[in-house]
Amino acid sequence: MSNTPSTSSGIKQFLTEDQIEIERQRRQADWERVRSATDPVEAPAAVFDSRSLYDKLKEQHDAKKKEFLDMWAAKNSIRGLDEDETSFLARIDKAKIEKQRQLKQMEQEEIEELKISFFTLLIFMKISL
Repeated sequence: MSNTPSTSSGIKQFLTEDQIEIERQRRQADWERVRSATDPVEAPAAVFDSRSLYDKLKEQHDAKKKEFLDMWAAKNSIRGLDEDETSFLARIDKAKIEKQRQLKQMEQEEIEELKISFFTLLIFMKISL
């Protein structure tokens, strides 16, 4: 049910009862297409918000302002680390680095042992041929 403005004067035209009935029948036909067995037979009436535009916009503004303040409250609630926490994390990092260094050293030793055993096997095979 839309009020269409007059093309030249800008005055809104009123809807006739026939136009309203046609719109209601169109909504009912749309409702019949999407209606499930548990829904009512009659199409629900269009929801009309009778509040003023100021009230509607103020509600939207307040909701966005609250969301913004909540976001900043969450960001401001995060605190920095104190000296004990940073030293603990530094010790953990050093321990991880040391463990990685030891693993790498063990891998290098194993690789060297494999090379030695491979070359020994090669030399042994050449001698036996």
